[in-house]
Amino acid sequence: MTPAFIRSTDHDLSAHRKQRRRRLRTGGSGSARWAAIAGLTAAALAAAPGSAGDWSGFFLGASMARAQAAQSARGSVSAPGLHLGYDHDFGCVVLGGEVEVDRSGRVRSDLTEDQTRRIKLRAGYDMGETLGYVTVGSARNETATDSDNGAVYGLGLSYSLNRALRVSGEYLHQDASDGAAVQTPSRDILSIRASFQF
Repeated sequence: MTPAFIRSTDHDLSAHRKQRRRRLRTGGSGSARWAAIAGLTAAALAAAPGSAGDWSGFFLGASMARAQAAQSARGSVSAPGLHLGYDHDFGCVVLGGEVEVDRSGRVRSDLTEDQTRRIKLRAGYDMGETLGYVTVGSARNETATDSDNGAVYGLGLSYSLNRALRVSGEYLHQDASDGAAVQTPSRDILSIRASFQF
């Protein structure tokens, strides 16, 4: 027969072990839960795409424009194009430039252009995911028999969908050529653009 004090001690030890196991299970599951939450949060942050609104980097894209030449009975003509540029985001101010090529075709009944090349500088205001900008530069028009230069200036608005894609609307006024054998007319150009940033 086991003495009473030994039975009491065994009972206390057994109760103590059960209580300790209960605390370990509770604490372990809590620690595991917090570790899982922390891991999922870190994974989500790592997998999330970078925030839109950082305008620094090169961009390459295409545009579709409508060009209306001065004193033209044809009305507006389509002018598909390509562009390549670079922007640098200084915080509130974004500075950059681009080269652009488009094909407006027959801008007047007696004048067909092979292509127009533009070099433009621009300055913009960073509004987060939206960039408003003004641009100025030079345009070179080429026909089958001649080429000429003219100034170009305008403004635009870009929206950054994410770090990789931006869409824009742009208005340009291109001055008439000066001193060329074939006088290309001034024109107003309204374009919709999509660009990949890299």
